[in-house]
Amino acid sequence: MATFSEIPHYDSLGLTSGNDSDELEQFDHLTAYRKLGPIYRVAFRGEDWACVGGLEANGWAWGHPDRWNYEDPQKGFRDIMGATHVTQLDGARHRDKRKALKPGFAMSLIAQQIPKIDEVVKQFLTDRAGETWSMMELFMEALTEANSKTVLKADLTDEERRKFILFEEEFLPGITMAEENRVSYYARPDFVELKAFIFNHLRELVSKRLVGEPEEDNFQVMLDQKDDRQHVPDLEELLPEAYLLLMAGTGNTARTLNCGLRYLQEEPEWLAELKEEVSDYEPEHLLRGMDRFPKMKATIMEMERIFPAAPLMPRLTAEDLEFEGYELPAGTRVLHLHTITHYLEEIYDEPNRFKPWRWIENDYPKKAHGTFGGSTHICLGMNLARIHMPIVLANLLRNFSIDLDTLPDIAVNFNYGVPQSSDLMGRLQPVSAVN
Repeated sequence: MATFSEIPHYDSLGLTSGNDSDELEQFDHLTAYRKLGPIYRVAFRGEDWACVGGLEANGWAWGHPDRWNYEDPQKGFRDIMGATHVTQLDGARHRDKRKALKPGFAMSLIAQQIPKIDEVVKQFLTDRAGETWSMMELFMEALTEANSKTVLKADLTDEERRKFILFEEEFLPGITMAEENRVSYYARPDFVELKAFIFNHLRELVSKRLVGEPEEDNFQVMLDQKDDRQHVPDLEELLPEAYLLLMAGTGNTARTLNCGLRYLQEEPEWLAELKEEVSDYEPEHLLRGMDRFPKMKATIMEMERIFPAAPLMPRLTAEDLEFEGYELPAGTRVLHLHTITHYLEEIYDEPNRFKPWRWIENDYPKKAHGTFGGSTHICLGMNLARIHMPIVLANLLRNFSIDLDTLPDIAVNFNYGVPQSSDLMGRLQPVSAVN
């Protein structure tokens, strides 16, 4: 078996990478994967990291979750959400927490909220028709409003809703930062004040529930089962759990819809077929899945493929591992390129082109679609995202015409912590389909 130092190094390719000051070094991972194979090393934040990608790497990384340490790479979640936050737990503690949270995020429970989510999204978009918006911001506000009326009932004013959104958008960039920069980033007075507002608001909400003011929502189901956990959570542990239901993933879903909407404009024939398919859409149709809307399902799958919210994830080996004949000793830092498969020609024809119809014409390996990760650490909010996406898209296409100011370019940026984004500005106008 070859040693870690014998793993091919990115620098051998003569490619350039961004400087360390911007926190987001820019590596050409696609070229490195093609020339060096499914494992290579990079110098990242002053340390040697192994990069692994491809179908075999996804199966290997997701197949044995207890071989990884998640606490160290996810320190930012611990800094803000506390030592019991699900994202940075390992092994049995993680499985116990996921089991405790599962009732709130189960598809069976989320599906019950579909009619109400649809009603809130439709009304929110209708009320803002004719106004000029950043589409990404409009979608994030609509999704946050929908969550606050369904999965976690919280009577938010417009200002309070926007503060929650601002916190989510300010909090997440810190996760990807090196520790010293992350600490100073989170210590900014404006962020400290915003965090205090968010957690005080959640503390008031959860405290009312605990003293006997229940609501009919997903969070209440979790609360009603809290005494069945391995240990009964206290108030402070419940705060980030409430936050997860209200906010987690709203930004990523809004961003994906925003980018997908931009590229739908360049496929007018497909867009016309999609509008025809959703012309008789009713939210109750989604209670039976997406079989009634194959083109919308294909569109969403393509949006997720070409615009993954988290292109790669950091890992730390918890024990000595081996991949492709190379040693990865315990404590090795690994960048798992879990969505590099999205851009491989041998899997997806013309991978850099937005082609929703590919999902109707082809079947793809499950491990080739890494948008939500995999195994026991798969995205907790995946079910909610998979409900939000078709509801927003169907309402947009059925009930509104969309007047966009420009069609900005959206570069596919395959690096740690770099989401896909664009400044897609425009207005919605109601059409006769509104009823």
